[in-house]
Amino acid sequence: MKTPLTSALGTLITLASLIFAPLVALAHEADELIPAEDGVALGLAIAGGWTRSDEAVPARRLTGVTGLGDTPTDLRGWRMEHATAGLGLRWSSRLTAVLAMGWHGGDPAHVEAAWVQAEFEDPLSPLAGERGLFIGAGRNRLPLGPVITSAGHLDRFGQMQLAKRSSFNGDWIDDGLNLRWQPHLEGGWAWLETVEIGAWRARRFPGAVDAPVAPVVHLRARFGDLALDGFASRLRPDGRGAHVQREGSGHLHTAPRCDQSLRDITCFSGRVDLVGVSLQWSSPWPGMAVQGALLHRRERGDLSSANGSTRYRGQSTGGWIDLLWAISPRWETGLRQEWLGGRASLAGIGATRVAGDANLLPDDRSRRTTVMAAFHPHRDWRISAEVGRESVAGIGSTVVGLRLIWSPAPFSLFTPLPEAKS
Repeated sequence: MKTPLTSALGTLITLASLIFAPLVALAHEADELIPAEDGVALGLAIAGGWTRSDEAVPARRLTGVTGLGDTPTDLRGWRMEHATAGLGLRWSSRLTAVLAMGWHGGDPAHVEAAWVQAEFEDPLSPLAGERGLFIGAGRNRLPLGPVITSAGHLDRFGQMQLAKRSSFNGDWIDDGLNLRWQPHLEGGWAWLETVEIGAWRARRFPGAVDAPVAPVVHLRARFGDLALDGFASRLRPDGRGAHVQREGSGHLHTAPRCDQSLRDITCFSGRVDLVGVSLQWSSPWPGMAVQGALLHRRERGDLSSANGSTRYRGQSTGGWIDLLWAISPRWETGLRQEWLGGRASLAGIGATRVAGDANLLPDDRSRRTTVMAAFHPHRDWRISAEVGRESVAGIGSTVVGLRLIWSPAPFSLFTPLPEAKS
């Protein structure tokens, strides 16, 4: 239930996004676009290629976990996978902005970022003038840690991770306010790199259009060559709809609204707890690194469809681990192992039929193993080949892909002229 405070905060966040969203257009990492000096930088990235499989890629649905019931675009054959175009602006020593558009295959363009940020000195830093406090507002990817945030599109591997698809239905992009502290501490707390606290509109899955503001907390720590990230969030969607195993609905991010008839729709109202951890480790062996993530979503509340109404308790847990080896500056290979599983308990009228409508039955576990090799003919280009074996929704398939990614470093469009000396 919304309170006056959450309603006011939601209005403030919405106004911020409306003010800054028309400024448009981000490369794959927002902070990389911001120039070090006053000026404007342009970032571009595009990924495309060819995919072969006997089944749709990605799989049409996940089973055993709640979702939106949408059907992802089939990427088999020759396709543009993903593209971004964005601007990074530094208006002054303290004020920056990132503006971005994205494209998924033949889907309509969408705003990936419209973010304004103010920078301040870290009051606890032993170095005078050291920047450490950042306050941002608008639309952006939520701060979940670099391993999770950058996973999927323009990644080393071609497919969106099963765990990320289950937890957020892909990238988690929303409107919000965020405070980031990058401390410059000494002694026993020197391991703490980042602390972030944000308030987000939570309109994207697993939230809903009619939902109060959701808090998100993110911490990052480093111990030598090992970096660890963790995040947590609690959402309270009220009437989050989902299609009933519907084919051809296209790829969605926002849940459909529940209506009185619930025809071809399931409806969830309750609480969603999201937690995740990730790691990056540069091994002592030259060129070898390990990274991975674990995501957990727990839901408690009411789940209903045209076939009944139930009290629902469910959870999904999944993750991935990457073993990477940079053989040389131009050659790289890697192995990715993924897994995803869900559990659910429903009690009430028509519980079995509601579980089927919500895609909770059958509760098949999903897994995927992918091997990749990549060649970098130039700093901005990446050519890769991969082969994977997966079992999703009880259906096994082999996926073979060739990919080309162009991702140049942001380049300056405008830099103010130096002031004339008197």
